[in-house]
Amino acid sequence: MILVTCERTDGKAITCHETIESVDEKNKKIVFKLYGDEIDDKYKVFYLIFEAIEKDGGSAAIRWSVEYEKVSEEVRPPYGYLEFCDHCIKDVDAYLIKAEENANK
Repeated sequence: MILVTCERTDGKAITCHETIESVDEKNKKIVFKLYGDEIDDKYKVFYLIFEAIEKDGGSAAIRWSVEYEKVSEEVRPPYGYLEFCDHCIKDVDAYLIKAEENANK
């Protein structure tokens, strides 16, 4: 279990727990379960899914997806969490691109 604290783009700091629910090495897929008071109050389940998709030339693309089930119809979709994930992914992309550029100098 990992304790995750982040600030969503809507300005609210949230804390949740994260565990690895499953690993599918053959299909290069990892499912992370997020839970804790701030998630459990709104969602029955909340999963972040990471999939590596091999491309020609030895490179890969990464697909992140989110699966969730709301506790009631009054609960809004998790747009704040999705925006936070988007910012994190862009930061990782920028870091990897810079590292590759430095390695090729």
